Order: sequence, then structure tokens, then C-alpha cells
Amino acid sequence: MSPPLQIGQPPLATTSSAWVRLLLQGAEGFGLNSALLCEQSGIDAALLQEPQGRIPQTRVTALWNAITAACPDDDLALAIGRDIRLEHAPVISFAMQSSRNLREALERLLRFHRLIGEAIDLPLQETAQGVRISFHARQPVPLLSLHTAMVALVAMARWLTHQPVRPLNVTLRSQPPKHPERWQHYFGCPVQFAAPQNSIEFSHELLTTAVAGANPQQAAAQDLAARHALQQLNEQQALAHVRYWIEQSLVLGEPDRAWVAGCLGLSISTLQRRLRARGVTFKQLLEEVRREQAKRLLQQGVALPEIALRLGYQEQSNFQRAFKRWFGKTPGQARGGGLGGL
Repeated sequence: MSPPLQIGQPPLATTSSAWVRLLLQGAEGFGLNSALLCEQSGIDAALLQEPQGRIPQTRVTALWNAITAACPDDDLALAIGRDIRLEHAPVISFAMQSSRNLREALERLLRFHRLIGEAIDLPLQETAQGVRISFHARQPVPLLSLHTAMVALVAMARWLTHQPVRPLNVTLRSQPPKHPERWQHYFGCPVQFAAPQNSIEFSHELLTTAVAGANPQQAAAQDLAARHALQQLNEQQALAHVRYWIEQSLVLGEPDRAWVAGCLGLSISTLQRRLRARGVTFKQLLEEVRREQAKRLLQQGVALPEIALRLGYQEQSNFQRAFKRWFGKTPGQARGGGLGGL
């Protein structure tokens, strides 16, 4: 089996489950059903409860789209972002709280922000009056996502310093909302809409504001913990590459190790060696991917023969046996008796 001639890059950017839970809590504040939003965006509700869980960014983007479709409120980013606190991201929280001042805290956030989410880059630029942090999407994401992150950043700065942090200026790419004064009131500074970029500029003086409860003696230890967490994330991403290409190959039939290895630019032996180093086998990853896909497709109401084909089973009986091995019941029993037990 040969790889197709044109292969897109896998959507490997992920977002922490803790951050996604906060988004869902914010959506519930607008009367939306979080369980329905998860179903519409293909997010496994069980994964949200895992402390180190990561949600593929493609599904987080689908979640944002589902939220805005159900609640087209142009102040949604304000409502969600202002309630986000650093304690929801403990590794980064401890690192930032150990900083002497706001500048050090922001530099640590920029260094370790991938632990929260990987879809946004946060380049920092020195300006005549201070520093400007831009919010650049690494892959297509709704503007609402970027604007929520900007609102949350200022909320975090206020939480860290116990001060009414006010930037010098804020620029947003979105068109002016119905009530632009609400945005200016929240940020406490001029806000420019329909701007060429999303950015926040902080003054030199503001950046010297002390962090409440700073503990510089602990800074090195907290940085080490954050770097370790990043290393673990990189390990997860390595497995995510393999899982992605397994998932892509399912529609072609029984996944072939050589095909997946070729998509990754590896030999079969190198792929197997790297998987062993991470304590898993190709067969285990294949089982995990099929199990997750079976549950998701069943919840979406896809016909059983179609699910079997999408999972690479040429015979539906093989799919039936695998499903019973995974969940202790047949697909028909699961669908007929409700899906809550899966």
C-alpha cells in the first residue's frame, strides 16, 4: 500500500482539557448545553476529566463554532475570558507566581503557554513605551478564541499582581461590536477594532509591578517542573503523530505499519523501536484509535455497517466482536440501551 501523493500536515495542535472545561463552563453561563456542544464538536466528555488530558485543536475549533452558532453574542469572549484564573493551569500558575514582577511572569507564560494550548503563538516585541504581545494563530481558529485568550491574559495579570492592570492599548481584528465601550471598560485603555493584528501593549512601568506572593527562590524549581511538563507534552505529540496516520489509514482497510511509517518518514523498524521506547505497540495504538472512533461514530448515529468500514473492517462480524471486547456489549445493544455506559 503506497501513501497518497499529496498528504496534508496532521492537525497535531492540542489544548488542555482544563482550558476546554472553562470554555464549556462559560458557555453554560449563556444557557448552552455542554454535553450537546461536546457531541457536536466530537469531544470525548471523559477525556475532559483527565488532569493531563489534551483535546485536538480541530475539535476545540469545532467547539468554538458550535458555541457561536448557538449564541452569536459579540461579548462572548469578555464573558468567558474574564473568569479564567491561573489556578486552572497549575504548572504555569506556580511558575508565574514565583516571578518577581509582571514582566517575568509574562515571559514565563510565553515560554510555557503550550501547556495550555498550542494553536496560538505569543510573540513579544519591545516597543518605545513597553512590550507588545501579539496573538497569532498557528492554524485557522475563530477570532473568538484569540479574543478570549487576550481577555484571559489581562485577567491573569490582575490576579497575579492584585492590581487593576491596564494595558496601554489593545488591538482586535474583529469588527466593532454592538457595545465597544464594554471592551474599553474591561481593558481600561483604548481598544482599536478592525485592526491588522490582535495585540496587547503593556508599559515599562506596569511590567515592574510586583507579583503578589512572589518567591524567586522557588523560580528555578518551578521552571524545571514546567520544562518537564513540556517534555511530557512532546512525548504525547510523538504518539499523536502515529495515532493521526493510523486514523487516516482506516478508510483504506486494515492499517499497514509500512504505510504509517512512510507517512512519518520512518522505516518500520524505527517506528516500532520508538513506540517500544514509549511503552506502547502499534497494535495497542490501533486498538485505542478504533475504540475511540467506534464510540464517537455510534454517538453520532452513523449506521453500523458504515462504522465498520470507517474503522477498516471488511467484515461487520469482525467489528461486532471487537466492539464487544472493548465495551462488553454489541453495537446494537449499546445503541438500543443508551450510550451512557460506554
